[in-house]
Amino acid sequence: MTPASPAAALARWWASFLPIPAPQLFLSRKPSAAATAHLLNLLAARQIHSAQDTQRFETALTTLVQRALDERGEADTWTDLAPIGLLHRAAQDADVTLGNASLPVRSRAIARPEGAIARLGPDSPWHQIWPPLP
Repeated sequence: MTPASPAAALARWWASFLPIPAPQLFLSRKPSAAATAHLLNLLAARQIHSAQDTQRFETALTTLVQRALDERGEADTWTDLAPIGLLHRAAQDADVTLGNASLPVRSRAIARPEGAIARLGPDSPWHQIWPPLP
């Protein structure tokens, strides 16, 4: 099912990582990047969430993102080595405990009324997540 709004698309994008080992990507050529990604991927394999946790998190995040869109015209969500801002708040509101690798680290998604974009990992390109591409 296609999300009906940029808020729902952004929330679905983040929530899609909870029931699987969230990919931890570091595309840098630095030698430490591969080792860091490997360790974070091992950690992510231990931080898989239930379907119920995933749904509660997605619902809470959709609400928070829509509120930010209504109030400020933009919702910016990101992770560093843990969920930050709206992601952290959505987890609290949904009573979901997120580990440091439950979501892809150093990733970001932005929603605006006209669309939503996301970047998986610090060196990845941006891609459109809403509206859906034909």
